[in-house]
Amino acid sequence: QGSLEVSLSQPTRSSSGSERSLLVAEEMRSLIMEKGPGPVEDDPDALVKGWLQREMRGCMKTPWIRPRKYWFVLTPDSLDYYSSNEKGARRLGSLVLTSLCSVLWPDKQLYKETGYWSVTVFGRKHCYRLYTEHLNEAVHWVCAVQKVIDSKAPVQTPTQLLMRDVEVSLRHCPRLQLLAARGWVFRASCAPGSYTTLRDEAVKLFNSLQQLESERDPVPLMQGVLQTCLDLPPLVDEIYCQLVKQTTEPPAPGGQGDLHYWQLLTCMSCTFLPSPPVLRFLHFHLDKTESRFPASEMAKYACFIREALGKTKGRECVPSLEEILMLMQRQDMICTVHCPGAPACSVAISSHTTAEEVAQELVSRLGLSQSPNLFALYEQSRRREQPVGSATLLADVLTSLAGEQREQDPPCRLCFKHYGFLDTDNVPRDSLEFALLFEQVSATLEWGGYAAVAVPCRL
Repeated sequence: QGSLEVSLSQPTRSSSGSERSLLVAEEMRSLIMEKGPGPVEDDPDALVKGWLQREMRGCMKTPWIRPRKYWFVLTPDSLDYYSSNEKGARRLGSLVLTSLCSVLWPDKQLYKETGYWSVTVFGRKHCYRLYTEHLNEAVHWVCAVQKVIDSKAPVQTPTQLLMRDVEVSLRHCPRLQLLAARGWVFRASCAPGSYTTLRDEAVKLFNSLQQLESERDPVPLMQGVLQTCLDLPPLVDEIYCQLVKQTTEPPAPGGQGDLHYWQLLTCMSCTFLPSPPVLRFLHFHLDKTESRFPASEMAKYACFIREALGKTKGRECVPSLEEILMLMQRQDMICTVHCPGAPACSVAISSHTTAEEVAQELVSRLGLSQSPNLFALYEQSRRREQPVGSATLLADVLTSLAGEQREQDPPCRLCFKHYGFLDTDNVPRDSLEFALLFEQVSATLEWGGYAAVAVPCRL
């Protein structure tokens, strides 16, 4: 029999020795080579060999297809699979293993549903989902693959070098210097341990991007990636580089998986600006896409992204689920603004629209351009009312209000009101502005804000 370089550690059982030996023999059958012609003598570097079943890619309506059996060979550099275990069998595929790869342990829920234990190996661009009927066999493969991954030196790719530069740049950030020196980065509003090291988080984001391609509802996953980038700014360039790679020479240009990557790239462009070198590379990628696929959905996203990058200055909040849905369709959001004494107004806004721009539009729409008084938008709830800064992005305000909707009754809302009372004596009594002033004074008195309405009360 051929020897295995990766040992199999059996769990302790309360059964008898003969029963335990029988179980071990049964579960090791596909891992031990039989004598005779085969790839054992031809591949001395093989660590583990055996029959496994691989899930073949299906469609969205059939997320799990009964897998097909192949002969798998794990070497110190790759995981290969063949049509059979016969000598000279054709190799059907190979997944190169590097330090950026990862492997998932068997899932008990999937075993209950299908009768198979799964082993999922994530590579740089591909993912192998393998299945076996025996738990110990699945654990053995996981441990063997993980051992190969752990033995690999850090990959010297442009992205890996970028991550090294990012870690060095953290030393110049006083806020994160101490935490980065310990290899940890914490979410500001959460307990320590919300995030691990930057390298580990980069690998997790890569795995998320792999899942994005086949997600039926990609919006929550996209928002999770954006939130991680907001909490860990050094990873912004990493995600931009990964998305450029995923949208370069895709297997199915313009397919659903490809468009999911473009949609996430659209959300990124409306939320974060990459560093100048990555920004130049990104513009080159957008130009190339538009020239190769004119009038395609990819070209339309590329054009939208280029325009967004010219306006993006940074966000305080990640886009809400509603905003992500609108960005995926390259459409504006509809914002409802309430006016005291007047019907609510619906205003179309983008991810870059400021509160001042909306206030100016309402001033023009309501015929208040000639008024000497000043107007502004207010965040209003049962507990508080405060003006929105003129340079504040309204998309961030809507995201914050959406988070408070669950806790407030009545719900939070945006209001258009007077902000500076420069001349209240000459406001015509039959004008819309007079009605706005009257309603605002009445509402303020109900709040008990007598000092705040001392001037308007002369009306």
